[in-house]
Amino acid sequence: MTGSGSVYAAPDQATVQLGVTSQAASAADALKDNSAKTAAVLTSIKNIGVDAKDIQTSDFSIFPTYGSNGSTITGYQVNNTVVVVIRDLANAGTVLDQVVQAGANNISGLSFDIADPSKLQAEARTKAIAAARAKAEAMASAAGVSLGDIMTISESVSNGPMPMARMAMADAAAVPVATGQQQIAVDVTISFELR
Repeated sequence: MTGSGSVYAAPDQATVQLGVTSQAASAADALKDNSAKTAAVLTSIKNIGVDAKDIQTSDFSIFPTYGSNGSTITGYQVNNTVVVVIRDLANAGTVLDQVVQAGANNISGLSFDIADPSKLQAEARTKAIAAARAKAEAMASAAGVSLGDIMTISESVSNGPMPMARMAMADAAAVPVATGQQQIAVDVTISFELR
């Protein structure tokens, strides 16, 4: 028998990729510009209160750019991207605003999550097991038998965003960020002995 249970909660952290892309005629000039802007972005993130452990470089690249003929190098592009975990969601809009002012020109992958979903998963699991048992009891009763011991049990857990948005804004100058809610869902499959 299968059963499903779910609970909803507001996320308590966000993850976002913040990047700086620079172009120049030489690789050295592109790198110099990119390094200065990336350093300013990192400083602005730390000044807002994001812990250094929540900032990690995820991509760094230097590659040539080509003219319209596809074979003539016209310059170089440098990309530096960091992944930032924002644990104070009231600061999410401020972080996005400040990093753009500091030089970030590539922001992507904003997502929300619950840092420790274990209690919510336990609650959803309890609901899923109760639902499976209720279905099994109804079917057993209709068949004129009763449920015995549980023979096997397995589960599948998922969580994801729900379109129930609320706005988290530190002040009017910050970028508006809708944090929504997360759904924690557990599906169980239980095999019962019949008597």
